[in-house]
Amino acid sequence: MEPAFLDALRAEIAAADVIATFNGASFDLPLLRTRWVMARMPGELTNQPHVDLLTLVRALYRHRLETCTLRIVEERVLGYERDDPIPSALVPDAYFDYLRAGSLEFLEPALEHNRLDVISLVHLHSRLLLRLQGEADMDAADWLALGRHRFRRGARADGWRALRNATSFADSEASATAGLLISRRLLRRGLIATAETLLGWMESSATEDIRVSVARARLLEWRRREPQLALAVVEAAQRRMPHEAEALEPRKARLSRKVTKRLNLRQRTRQNFGTQLEVVTDI
Repeated sequence: MEPAFLDALRAEIAAADVIATFNGASFDLPLLRTRWVMARMPGELTNQPHVDLLTLVRALYRHRLETCTLRIVEERVLGYERDDPIPSALVPDAYFDYLRAGSLEFLEPALEHNRLDVISLVHLHSRLLLRLQGEADMDAADWLALGRHRFRRGARADGWRALRNATSFADSEASATAGLLISRRLLRRGLIATAETLLGWMESSATEDIRVSVARARLLEWRRREPQLALAVVEAAQRRMPHEAEALEPRKARLSRKVTKRLNLRQRTRQNFGTQLEVVTDI
């Protein structure tokens, strides 16, 4: 009974241009391969592109969802609650009862459950395509998620655009995170002045995010070799964020020592230069 079904399914999949699933990469496709092998059929799919929509949901919506199950995605992303004829956990039992004993009691509800899954995937696919393009109601966290996803996929131009949009909100942890990601990429390109300007603007906007001040202090200390300016940034951050003052104290102490050491070195250099000048004058 099952081999005939598996053979028909293989033929249907082979005729498709693309395969779309929800968690298919981890569950459905490996399970199908196992059933095909058990039925002494070739255990590999043909080479159609496979889109696992769960991967996209996790990338673009995980920050908004407590869990990324299809039921939660339907309710929170697609905006509807299905009237399911059978819990998803009982679907495998319904199928195997049919294989073992020809029981039809739960087979029809299981098929209806799967039909509703497929309908949801069609709507979810359309929704995700809109999200990938960027939508008007997206906030900083949404743009940040999109930017990270685009960069992971190699779409750098789209990633830059999304991160810039996230940074422009300048009012949340997500916008600060996006700005920090941009500044790191600017530094990798050697655009130190541009990165410092961005961090300065962010510091004036996201005044309560210690990460921005620390990033700017690091840039001034190590990239621009200006520990005195870095020390000023840290001291200003301590005044602005008293609750973070203790965490910044080790950095402040280290920068203070570095600044003092540099001032002493300059003073000794001037004294030595003055001594040499006096010797030359005497001669």
